[in-house]
Amino acid sequence: MPDERLARFRAPALAFSVYLLVIAGSAAVLFVLKLGGAPALIAEHYLGSEARFTAPSTLGGLLEVAVPHLLAIPLVLFAVSHVVGFVRALGRRSYGVLVAVSFGCALAGVAAGFGVRFVAPALAWAKLAAFAGLEVTLLGWAGLLAAIFLRVSRLRAPTGETFAVDARGTPAEVPRAAEARRGRPEEALP
Repeated sequence: MPDERLARFRAPALAFSVYLLVIAGSAAVLFVLKLGGAPALIAEHYLGSEARFTAPSTLGGLLEVAVPHLLAIPLVLFAVSHVVGFVRALGRRSYGVLVAVSFGCALAGVAAGFGVRFVAPALAWAKLAAFAGLEVTLLGWAGLLAAIFLRVSRLRAPTGETFAVDARGTPAEVPRAAEARRGRPEEALP
């Protein structure tokens, strides 16, 4: 881990990474079951189908889906982007691109449903592309969280001193333990 102070957040960060994987997986299954995996099926979902006896999506129905998505998805992206940004796991440009693509795909995915229904059925391609982009970025964020918080594991030595072990297994004393031995135990507190 770039900063040993992050060790206490390892379990929640890894749990959040798993949560992102569950979100991405369940969203993919629901997307295919509800909308279908092809642009023609997506357009049919929003426009209705006489052959399947389905009505077109209404503005109220679209809003019932859009409003919770416009709240939940940005909150998840906000949380994960701030954890990864805090650790500075990516360069400034890469981080900015990932954040922009994530939020852009989320917004485009919500807006594309309205577009397919009220503007042009050809926007079903945009809906599919935005969904795929959001899924890829969610997997990317989950992978970054896992990589950051699995990089260094923490061990307790038999003497009670704290050591960090990098991916190669090389032990390195954690600075807080060294400060406590020098007579400044208040600096060793979490």
